[in-house]
Amino acid sequence: MTTKLAYGRRGSALVISLVLLTVISAAVAGTFSMIASERQTLGDQEGESEAYDIARSALDRFLADPAGTWPAFNPPLWAGPDSIRINFSNGHAWVRVQRLQLTGNSQVALYSVRSRGVRTTYRSGNTPAAERVVAQYARYNTGTLPALGAWTSLAGLQKTGTSGVITGNDGCAVLPPVAGVAVPTTPGYMQNGGALVPTGNPNILDMGSQAQANDMVGIDWAGIVNGTALPFDVVSPPAAWPNFANPNYWPIIYVDQIAEFTPPSDGRGLLIVRRDMRLNGSLRWDGIVLVGGALTSSGNNTVQGAVVTGLNLILGEAAAVSDLGNGSKTFQYNSCNIANAANRLRGLTPLRNTTVDNWPLY
Repeated sequence: MTTKLAYGRRGSALVISLVLLTVISAAVAGTFSMIASERQTLGDQEGESEAYDIARSALDRFLADPAGTWPAFNPPLWAGPDSIRINFSNGHAWVRVQRLQLTGNSQVALYSVRSRGVRTTYRSGNTPAAERVVAQYARYNTGTLPALGAWTSLAGLQKTGTSGVITGNDGCAVLPPVAGVAVPTTPGYMQNGGALVPTGNPNILDMGSQAQANDMVGIDWAGIVNGTALPFDVVSPPAAWPNFANPNYWPIIYVDQIAEFTPPSDGRGLLIVRRDMRLNGSLRWDGIVLVGGALTSSGNNTVQGAVVTGLNLILGEAAAVSDLGNGSKTFQYNSCNIANAANRLRGLTPLRNTTVDNWPLY
């Protein structure tokens, strides 16, 4: 009887071993399945993240240069192009521009810029191809600066003597004349004796009250001094004064100084001076000059383009009357130089807080 019981126990051990192997195998298979599922999930997340990076990078690259290097966007941007492809090492993106606000004025037209990023490079078998769409609203700036006159001063303008030229007649004979001087009613334009120096259409533009003049000038001075309205090429200090040996170089220069600023040499482009400025000797500037405070002209200076002074009044700050002393100086409206100086402003301007990464359709 005892021998039979021992024999039965040996048979049950084999069955139990088989059951345990089955259970362990199932547990191991479940573990591998869970690991594979987690790897797939991580691969999906990685693919989605990289597709977003591709879409975002393409959107930023395009907004930085919306028309200069993309042949697919001719005819002009607002004509409604389909899309362009921007390639990356791990995928590509399709960028499309669509006008949303129908208006005949392209200066204020509203657009959506959409970028569909496609990640196509596989890092492993668990990293599939992925797509992601990001979009941002933007306005298109045609790159122009409306000039009211050869010299616009929100703080008034003082002229000593009758020598020199202040004229709104176009120096490159392309556009109709503008005012010689544009000033608010008070303090206005003041001249010590002799025949009226400014000429143009009209010779002197009365811009009305200070508030009306501030609105009429049409310059986002707060955005400029905050660094959000324009892409500066040179910020001085700390940067040194640029070299103008290249005749095609029309930079945007921002000078944020305490003392009165005097340009060290002739130049061209868009010159922005946060506070007061002085022109000495025979210095010449081609393009646009924006001054927060007063501009004092000493000597035989020449500006071919447009000058706007007293802009700090828009911020509620003080600005003294600009002064044109004696001397055979020339301040002339020049639409060609203005266009060259403002050309860098042409393009799409993204609107803040309008980026979305869950655009439903492409």
